[in-house]
Amino acid sequence: MITSITVAWTGGVLIVISSFSFVRVLQLKIQGWNRERLSPLPLEGFYSITSWVGILAGLTIMFTGVLETFTFSPLKSLIASLILAFTTGLPMWGVVKSLLEDVESGTLKPMEPGQF
Repeated sequence: MITSITVAWTGGVLIVISSFSFVRVLQLKIQGWNRERLSPLPLEGFYSITSWVGILAGLTIMFTGVLETFTFSPLKSLIASLILAFTTGLPMWGVVKSLLEDVESGTLKPMEPGQF
């Protein structure tokens, strides 16, 4: 029998692996922009979408396991986890996309500590 703690750890491992993949995709896009002025957009490539979906799936699996640890039913845990993953994941996709738009347009300014 698979315990809820094992489910939570599996989701956490999926999050880490998918996050590293997504960050690598973004790193390659920004390096292409710096070297050859290749547009970092569109963000909707195969690798970026699959790694982002992997992050959302990992969040869902992890939170389902965590909620089951606190004696929530599996169905309610899954529903709550899906809501949580998508309400945080979809806006973050927009944030990352707007960041790449700022990189492409040249309006991204470096941040210096103490200056706002």
